[in-house]
This record gives sequence, structure tokens and C-alpha cells, in this order.
Amino acid sequence: MNPMKDETFFLDTDDGSKECTVITTMYSESRKKYYVIYEYTDNENEDVFVSSYEPTDENGVLQDITDELELKEIESFLNEYGDEE
Repeated sequence: MNPMKDETFFLDTDDGSKECTVITTMYSESRKKYYVIYEYTDNENEDVFVSSYEPTDENGVLQDITDELELKEIESFLNEYGDEE
């Protein structure tokens, strides 16, 4: 199952399984990578996360993003995305 095809998916965490809502997805031409921006509510706090993923991966494995330049590129996309709404 590719979780990015759905509006919601479940993510296993140390605290159990969390239902996540997909906000948007994006593709970086320069990095040749796909990203998903998603949120879940935990103890009444909504947290927003971003992970990279491979759309052909049927297991829907999400990868953490630790590179600061990569995070800046995603932040720039999100700023543009927010301006369009």
C-alpha cells in the first residue's frame, strides 16, 4: 500500500499507531525525491511532519529528512503552497 495515494494513513511510532492526514505531496526535481507533508493530533496538539518516500514502494516506508538544505527547500515549497491557498 502506498500511503500517499490516500488522504490518511497510519504510522507506527514508539507511542503506538497514529492516524496521519496528508496535507500535500511534492517532488523535488533537483533532488529527484518525493516528499509527503502530513500531520497528526497527539494530546490535542497538531504536529506537522515531512518525510521523503518512494511512490513505487508498496510498504509505504517514510524516510526522515536531516539535511538542513533539503529542509529549507521544503520550507520554501510550503511557503509558496500556503500563498496559493
